[in-house]
Amino acid sequence: MVGTWGSDAAGQYAAELEPMHMPFEHAPDLSALLPEAYLRFVEALGFRWVSNGKKGLAFLPPRWRLQASQGMGEPGRQWATVREERAAGAHTYRFVMFASEDLNDINGYCFGKSASGDALVVWSVEDSLPTRELGTFASWLGKKLAALGKLASAKPGSKRAAAPGDPLNLMMESLGEAAARARDQGASAILDTFPRDTKDIFLLGRTLGVVPERVGEFSSLERLSLRHARLTQVSGALSRLTALKQLDLSWNPGLETLPPELGQLEGLESLVLDNTGVRVLPETLGQLARLKYLGLKATPMMSLPTWLHRLRGLKHLDLHRTSIPPEEVEALRRALPECNVGFSG
Repeated sequence: MVGTWGSDAAGQYAAELEPMHMPFEHAPDLSALLPEAYLRFVEALGFRWVSNGKKGLAFLPPRWRLQASQGMGEPGRQWATVREERAAGAHTYRFVMFASEDLNDINGYCFGKSASGDALVVWSVEDSLPTRELGTFASWLGKKLAALGKLASAKPGSKRAAAPGDPLNLMMESLGEAAARARDQGASAILDTFPRDTKDIFLLGRTLGVVPERVGEFSSLERLSLRHARLTQVSGALSRLTALKQLDLSWNPGLETLPPELGQLEGLESLVLDNTGVRVLPETLGQLARLKYLGLKATPMMSLPTWLHRLRGLKHLDLHRTSIPPEEVEALRRALPECNVGFSG
């Protein structure tokens, strides 16, 4: 194929290639849906792609594999239901997308159990839905490469369809090598890999330590998740994110205090502090009139601030696995009868 179409007709994605955006922040382990033959293939050859500019095939690196799988629907189920499950981290995935010629409409190929048994087979994905079985990975791969090989054996002088190159443009849509280098260089370097007009930043499992002042430059940001980031400090520069609607700081046990500037996030609708070390909430949070969800699960809080009673827009408050006195919880329920307060002590 390279001999026919040129050296730019084939390439390989770095395994660490990171999408700029993930549909959902929960990152399930989909390895049980990957057949052994496929695992041997990518272990030996990596995540290759080939293209003549019109026809091509690309094997998705792990994070892109997850990104595409999150964007797929499921046959016979409403997307709204599937989306809600995935957002909550309660979805059981039945398919994992592993290869594609066109990710724009989520078309390509996924693994899933056969309709006639438990064997993992390849399914065709069209407009984000698995549509039909295509056999084992080995048989599917043989047919795909035979079809591409037939194109490559076209007689000399045949006109190219277009310039070859990455058929999915993943390098253009990824954080790329800069993200790999930044991974161990601190929070500021990681943030520099995002365009300043991005609306979603999910930095799950990154070792950040602090949220730097630079975060305030993302004026269009609507969703920021810093779960499992080993945070010990949050910058007051977050107050400059006037478009922010969702802030997730959960699973950072070293984070014990919050800056009072968070009270300036007038559009904030969801604040998740589960499994942090926060003991006291800044009184300025009482200014968050649009706050609908507040997660305090498994925090060391011993008492509820009285200003919580004034948050009339609050619809969900998670106090599970806290030591809040039951009488304080009941008083809050009386003050906010439309708020669902989860509490198990």
